[in-house]
Amino acid sequence: MLLGSPGLLAKTSPVYAVSEVPSPPSKFGTQQIDGMGFLPDGRLVVCMPSGEIFFYDIQKNKWHLFAEGLHNPLGIVVISNSELVVSQRPELTRVRDTDGDGKADDFEAVSEAFGMSGNYHEFHFTPVRDAEGSFFFSLGTGSSGNGIRTIVRGRFDSRGRPGRMHASTPYRGCVLKVTPDGKTIPYAFGFRTPNGLGTDLDGNLFVTDNQGDWVGTSKLFHVKRGRFYGHAASLAWKPGFKGTPIETPPAELAKLRTRACVVFPHGAMANSPTKVLAITEDAKFGPFTGQLLVGEMNQPRIMRVMLEKVGGELQGACVPFIDGAPMRTGVNRMAWAPDGSLYVGHTKHTWAGNQGIQHVKWNGEVPFEVAKMELMQDGFRFRFTKPVDKTLARKKETWPFKRYYYQYTQKYGSPRHDEVPVEIDSIDISPDGRVVDVYLNELKAWHVHEVTVNGLKAADEARLTNNYLVYTLNRLLSDTPPDPLHAGALIPFKAKKKTPAKAVKPVAVKDPKGTVYTASDAKRNGPAFQSSNGGFTGKGYIDYGNGEQSVEWKVTSGKAGDTELIVRYALAGSNRPLKLSVNGTAVATLPFPESGSWRKWVDLSTKISLKTGDNTITLSTIGKSGGNIDHIQVVEP
Repeated sequence: MLLGSPGLLAKTSPVYAVSEVPSPPSKFGTQQIDGMGFLPDGRLVVCMPSGEIFFYDIQKNKWHLFAEGLHNPLGIVVISNSELVVSQRPELTRVRDTDGDGKADDFEAVSEAFGMSGNYHEFHFTPVRDAEGSFFFSLGTGSSGNGIRTIVRGRFDSRGRPGRMHASTPYRGCVLKVTPDGKTIPYAFGFRTPNGLGTDLDGNLFVTDNQGDWVGTSKLFHVKRGRFYGHAASLAWKPGFKGTPIETPPAELAKLRTRACVVFPHGAMANSPTKVLAITEDAKFGPFTGQLLVGEMNQPRIMRVMLEKVGGELQGACVPFIDGAPMRTGVNRMAWAPDGSLYVGHTKHTWAGNQGIQHVKWNGEVPFEVAKMELMQDGFRFRFTKPVDKTLARKKETWPFKRYYYQYTQKYGSPRHDEVPVEIDSIDISPDGRVVDVYLNELKAWHVHEVTVNGLKAADEARLTNNYLVYTLNRLLSDTPPDPLHAGALIPFKAKKKTPAKAVKPVAVKDPKGTVYTASDAKRNGPAFQSSNGGFTGKGYIDYGNGEQSVEWKVTSGKAGDTELIVRYALAGSNRPLKLSVNGTAVATLPFPESGSWRKWVDLSTKISLKTGDNTITLSTIGKSGGNIDHIQVVEP
């Protein structure tokens, strides 16, 4: 039972067996799976956040290391038994074994035509290949919870920098296409964390996106060239867009966006959807060929998606499918085995999730499920895998419908708006009991319509395995009204102005013991120069951010030998050590314990050895930011 959804039956039908697969023997100890596929010879291939790629011989139950040293690979396209295309952080890479020894020896950049700011959240997701040989991949936006490097790859555009999730370098928040002749094209715009590209059996391209700013709840998009899908930041890179995206009223952006073909209600259906995988004709997985499976990170769930074309665009329904124990959370990647069964890779990446590999196999018996939910003129048609109990299906209380929408806003997520029950007008059942038409008193376009089917059984007494169905009704079969946009108010980025602070005046150095070198004398590689916290002695102080950052002073010594170095700093919170280097050689790690507050300046003293003449003294971060540095003193004997 899912909390917050009374009466919801979400589980795995007993006709699907979920079992464990041994994890690859990563030398880093990880069991997280971020890419998955099958080689033509039937071996499973996976990639891991450790940068390793392994092959698995299912018959021999044996893992084999194929490649290592990749940077955060998050997806695989299998080309042959000895060639893969892998999405790693800085590029789309062709990985090959050219001498037949079972180990990759050739790594070729297929595409690196996109920017990187150094932000931790700039993921490079899930490549797929179309029938013409083009590759598609998706790029995550950067997070305001972490900064960017002083030097970035690609052009920096300040228009894409503001906001909770940002796109300050090319084409963050976009889906890109690499043509067979190697040209990289920005294909679609407007994504936040698009961790799940996939295609259906007709070659249509889809991607999932995760709830957050501009994404009221998680969604599935049908990706078409040149379109914008809602997350504002990447508009900085869309040809023809003028201005700063986050300063554009949401109502104006809403006019540009393409709606999701499926909305996943947050908390009830999905929080972080992942890989999109079509149920192929070769898959042995029940009577659902052509539909899509979508993974989910936060809940132990694989969803099933049923699409149809209405008004020239795809829209449709989703339902939990493989759900609950023994399936684990963190369903990140999926692949069909040669025997038609499903392999599932789990990950967590420090968020909600899990790790390892599971195997899902159908026993050939038909479960009692909704095979398809389809829009009618005045309601919905439910096609079942088995004849229903007609007495139960005719009861209006079996079909408790409601509708609502999610607001389009730059805020993080959205509550449900205009949530109301929808009355049942009438119910028709086909003679064979496999089709139930539920007529509603009103269908409202541009709203989510959901039903938690109550107590329905099959004619053979089987219970409906998964009874929670959600249909994203964008367009009616006829007379669809204009899109109401459902946009929230603009929250002006520039409006967040602070009352101008009073000028903070520096204080004099008390009883200097040696030569004082202030913060403004230093060469900064990353840290900011600030003056908001009082008590500093020069023009300001050094403020370290996250990531690899350093500060270097050039100092002059009258003679060679041991010298006292005094560092004046302020730090609130836990210790933040810095690496001390003299003339390019690391000589110590200085602890920098907390001083009590950001305005309480204290001295830290250590001994260093200088040469006669010019020297350099460098303080570098170690894994996290440092304290605020006011000045250093060099005290010669």
